[in-house]
Amino acid sequence: MSKIDDTSVIDVMSILRRSSESSSLPAVSGGASPRNRVGITVGSAAAPTPRPGEGDFDRPSRRSRKTRAALIDAARALLEDEGVAGLTVRAVTDRADVAHGTFYHHFASTEAVLAAGIEESMREFSAEMEVGFAQADDKSWVLVASLARTFRMLCAHPALPWMLERPQVLAQALRRACGPFAVRDVQAMIAAGDVAPSALENGMSFLEWALVGALVEVAQSPKQAPELERRLVALALRVLALPERRITSLLGRLGEVPAIRRTRPAHAQGGSNGRGA
Repeated sequence: MSKIDDTSVIDVMSILRRSSESSSLPAVSGGASPRNRVGITVGSAAAPTPRPGEGDFDRPSRRSRKTRAALIDAARALLEDEGVAGLTVRAVTDRADVAHGTFYHHFASTEAVLAAGIEESMREFSAEMEVGFAQADDKSWVLVASLARTFRMLCAHPALPWMLERPQVLAQALRRACGPFAVRDVQAMIAAGDVAPSALENGMSFLEWALVGALVEVAQSPKQAPELERRLVALALRVLALPERRITSLLGRLGEVPAIRRTRPAHAQGGSNGRGA
């Protein structure tokens, strides 16, 4: 019997989750986001309406956001080209075409910009999947395919070893970037009558740690990735309380999940328009 089963994923997930509860999560990107009742980030707080005469102050803020985005895109491009070892402040600022000192207006370290880049890449990946599966009639299949593709993307991610050394950062990035999309998938399953309304709270509160646990195991046994993917998906569907026959049917379709296509960040082809902060 294989040592890789549902229990092993749950055990690793529990250990990592207890670890996260005993230490504070580092910030992955700027700004706080509201959370729904199961702890999944669902969007950004609306910006307050500016008072008369405040419009001029938006211009530096827009420039700052543009510079920050350029630094993140540069870090992502360097990660693709040179791996984690290639991320230095000088390399990132040169690639982003911003002044060296500007980096520290936005990030405390290269680890911080790398974490922000990982979160942004997850968000883009999830958004692309949502568009790709928008016309799918089987909402349970959408969740299965999305979870399987996310797992495969992370298995092939050049920063996976770095992320697994920082499981809290990985879990937070999953929660913030992929969580809102997973919530919408489960809400669609509820609307379709596939699962009960309680599935949202029961299933989504643990999903990021189930993924982290499965990734820990695949790092130790890469050849077991397909089996770990199957068991991860089965675990998620059982927590959502799908009927066992339906779970078996969905697992039989994992071979239909589209292959992962690695892409460079959308804005990484060029730097910012200036060396502002």
